[in-house]
Amino acid sequence: MKLAICVRTDWSDAVRASRDAAARVRKAGHDVVEVALDSAELKADVTGVTLACVFGGDGTVLRAARALAPAGIPLLGVNLGRLGFLTAITVDEFDAALSDFLAARYTIEERALLDARLQRGGTSAARWLALNDVVVARGAQVRSIHVAVRVDDEPLIVYWADGVVVATSTGSTAYAFSVGGPLILPTAQNIVVVPIAPHLSFANAVVLGPDQRVELEVSDEPSRVSIDGQEEHELREGDRIAVRRSETVAKFVRTAHARPFVSLLRQKILKEIGT
Repeated sequence: MKLAICVRTDWSDAVRASRDAAARVRKAGHDVVEVALDSAELKADVTGVTLACVFGGDGTVLRAARALAPAGIPLLGVNLGRLGFLTAITVDEFDAALSDFLAARYTIEERALLDARLQRGGTSAARWLALNDVVVARGAQVRSIHVAVRVDDEPLIVYWADGVVVATSTGSTAYAFSVGGPLILPTAQNIVVVPIAPHLSFANAVVLGPDQRVELEVSDEPSRVSIDGQEEHELREGDRIAVRRSETVAKFVRTAHARPFVSLLRQKILKEIGT
């Protein structure tokens, strides 16, 4: 069995922990490849990999999911960060969780991804996958922008706002939640649309079904599109971002060591630990 140990090379603690783990896994007789998530050779490096063990925080797992989901490689997130919604286990639990995986004592949890396409001048100019969210927002100037929202090709609303978030259920606890969106359990397939600081406009979130399509059209510059808060691109007046649920899914390994999502909600957001 070939395993990948994945890390961001700019996080020294994660690099150190991943190298220690890789050494232990090799000593146990397994084929291991150490992968830098920012490597241009990433696709070739993970060829034939059965499991990707991702050392870092939720942001590292977001990066890994976008890169590895198209190859169908399941992820085991190992937490060195603060939040831990996507990193299911701690560094101390890694060896036991990997043993469970190797003994087939695990389940696979599938998470929806968003397929976002930039339409410019009537042609497709770019395409991205997102695990958390696709955000159309104002640029560097502190001013609102007009964003026209269509659902299944029907006009819904034109927001005058700082921007609009389109999120998966996984992303509902991230940016969408911070601007007033609902909490959606991560295995749900829904899509949520949430405006950012709307001015004299409908301020509530809109929850869509898994097969519905959203289109965001910007009427002002400067504006930009953000993918999972990690990749940004400038937009032009008239650009359209078409968003739908991707046919590709992100796969997460769940062992007995993974904390239940509702427990994480209590600890990280609802603050009800011990009650």
